[in-house]
Amino acid sequence: MGKLDITLRDIISKIPQKFVYLLTNQKGTKILDNTFPAVKERKADLILELEDGSIFHLELQTQNDKSMPFRMLEYYLLLKQRYKNRPIKQIVLFVGDGKPSMPDRLITDNLSFKYQIKDIKEIECKELLESKNLEDKILAVLCKVEDFEKYIFGLVEELLKIPEKERADYIRKLLIALDYRPKLLKKLSLILEERKLPLTITEEMLKQNPFFQKGLQEGKKEGLQEAVKNLYINLGLSIEEITKGLNIPKEEVEKILRENNLLEK
Repeated sequence: MGKLDITLRDIISKIPQKFVYLLTNQKGTKILDNTFPAVKERKADLILELEDGSIFHLELQTQNDKSMPFRMLEYYLLLKQRYKNRPIKQIVLFVGDGKPSMPDRLITDNLSFKYQIKDIKEIECKELLESKNLEDKILAVLCKVEDFEKYIFGLVEELLKIPEKERADYIRKLLIALDYRPKLLKKLSLILEERKLPLTITEEMLKQNPFFQKGLQEGKKEGLQEAVKNLYINLGLSIEEITKGLNIPKEEVEKILRENNLLEK
């Protein structure tokens, strides 16, 4: 499972109420067990009881998957066995770049089954931004953000109200989410630098970001070069910060930047 999938699972496990309402037009009342013991254990991304008593099943998808109808049908049958008399609502939420192109149904000679597919980029983020829930606000970055600078100002204001340890966790989640929106990630670094916003991005947070992972895979030269370039360009880190974060000599960082015409030779 990718870092974004894990991070989003963590965020939605706190029931971001505005986000659930945008998807279902109802409030979630409680989190339900999302594991299904079997020969092969199944664990859904989110299963909620809604205010009308129906069951809501949400799956997050960062890439298109042609086999999605079979996965959703499997979950539907497991849910129906557990909640026999409850209506079941299923949504696949596409959070990756590009457009979702997965089938939203499965029709065979003996079966007709369907579910909804929604593209998170088509969801208006206004209500999420107005939410008091930080999980809602983090998820908003993956939706349709009209004024990213205003969004960052509002988010920083909220983050500065909470304890430092908790704040660091939310910043880490934001960075991972922004890895799927690289243009916005670059904007974030520029805004923080130009406006001197009091938001600290530590080495530990950055090490959780996929940019670092590319450079830490068995010390491969190509991955390391990619990590240095991304940290320098997209996150706007200094040579000293990259040196500490990747634990490599300063000379190596400068060499990579020169080879890619990012530093004067």
